[in-house]
Amino acid sequence: MIAIFDLDYTLTQRGTWGRFVWRTVRTRPWFWIPLLYETIRDQIEYKAGRRPRGAVKRSMMRWSLMRRSRSELVAMADAFADSEVRDGLRPGGRAALAYHKARGDHVLIASAAVDLVVEPIAKRLDVDGFVCTEMAWDGDRLEDHFASENCYGEAKRQAVEAYLSEKGLSGPMVFYTDSRADFALLPIMDRTIVVDPKPKTRTDAEALNLPIQTWSEQESGFIPVAE
Repeated sequence: MIAIFDLDYTLTQRGTWGRFVWRTVRTRPWFWIPLLYETIRDQIEYKAGRRPRGAVKRSMMRWSLMRRSRSELVAMADAFADSEVRDGLRPGGRAALAYHKARGDHVLIASAAVDLVVEPIAKRLDVDGFVCTEMAWDGDRLEDHFASENCYGEAKRQAVEAYLSEKGLSGPMVFYTDSRADFALLPIMDRTIVVDPKPKTRTDAEALNLPIQTWSEQESGFIPVAE
């Protein structure tokens, strides 16, 4: 079996991107106002359909990560991953990972978050692979764009398909996610489990007869599914 996990709000209790961005600027208050202004502006434009979702990430990156060197960012990401894996995972997520690893399943994280954050978390969780949004570098500095599509919705489905093809993987697949955007992957999955959904996602999941599990409270919230 191939077990695929969304990261933010599925394996983790909270989102990773915004919290990591805050780490990079919390000691630099002179960046707070432009960061907040551009993020809110682009979020409004995105909600209105006038900007792609990735534009919000780029705005946040411009006033935070791009102000630091690659070595600084890698060190910060490693520290963030340490704390996230130690204290930030959903109990049910830990149980699900342990279950699939014990079975010998191929475990993949598929996240819209950036590789700077996803890679060290994936390494600490000892999973087989990950797909995510890839950052672009010019030597020691970030560039003002991404090296891949924002790994969200349909782009995440394409990234997962490309990963499976590259690795030569096939067989039954189960997908765990909290996000309606990830329903773009439904056509390629054998089973999709919705984890701790928000109300609109729960409504859609119920309409599609998708199983719903609660991972945020205890490990027993994870219920293994039959192949």
